[in-house]
Amino acid sequence: MLLTTLLALLTLYNGAPDIEIWVDRDEPVYQAGENLKIFFRVDQDCYVAIYDIEVGGRETLLFPPEQEDGWVEAGHIYELPPENADYDYVISGPEGVETVIALASTEHPPVLDDEEENISRMSLSIHIEEPEPAKLRIVSTPTYARIYLTNVETGEKEYIGRTPRTMVIRPGEYIVKIKKPGFHSLTRRIWLEPGDRRRVFVKLIPY
Repeated sequence: MLLTTLLALLTLYNGAPDIEIWVDRDEPVYQAGENLKIFFRVDQDCYVAIYDIEVGGRETLLFPPEQEDGWVEAGHIYELPPENADYDYVISGPEGVETVIALASTEHPPVLDDEEENISRMSLSIHIEEPEPAKLRIVSTPTYARIYLTNVETGEKEYIGRTPRTMVIRPGEYIVKIKKPGFHSLTRRIWLEPGDRRRVFVKLIPY
């Protein structure tokens, strides 16, 4: 009996650690531009590596940080990015399935192509959906004023055309500038939610 117990304990001790990984919502469905939080926990002190495989197949090591070996403690919940981090994980798209893969080993820091039996592996699929586009109509007095649209997030500026004009654009924050010779330019800052149908009327004042 004693020998059986010792063998069982030895097997448990030498077994690969169990690793759990989850995200900050019940259903791992995100839209481009949303922030992502990842959590993981192991049942033994061990080395952990977390990889992100983007929709296009590019691999990124999320954990451990550079110059660290990924040694973690059993039972502790780890958060990525950490609470004190000066950055966020932002879903960038395109639509599709992004995969987060967690590896754990008591013997050495694991890498993505490890196939050893003593390495635990768990994967989590993150479904990325493009947000429903918004519709923006701009009307001005006088008409035929030029419309310039700047995406606040990216800084990209684009000439859209002349008023009145309706455009279908990605949700987000924009700066709309209306210009016409002989009149003062007018600038509006707007936020468009997915599926918004917005109408903006501007009256330009002559010099």
